[in-house]
Amino acid sequence: MTEKRYWKNSEPYHLVEILIEGDHVIFKDWFDTGKDPNRYDWKFEEILNGSGKSDIEYHLGSGVYLEILAEVKTRLKK
Repeated sequence: MTEKRYWKNSEPYHLVEILIEGDHVIFKDWFDTGKDPNRYDWKFEEILNGSGKSDIEYHLGSGVYLEILAEVKTRLKK
């Protein structure tokens, strides 16, 4: 099975990106493409303890949050 490492929700003038890099989940919230995004960087352990849950669910839904959580758990088992 292929590892998933990127999710996004694109709306006019607003983009939310979530990616997995190393042992971190990175959340980028772009309101203006010419500016730096609001960025959160959570370690896997923080994600397992609920960090980022409300932000991810609000912007991408609970299904995507559960996908990210499952991916984090899979990577921790390796």
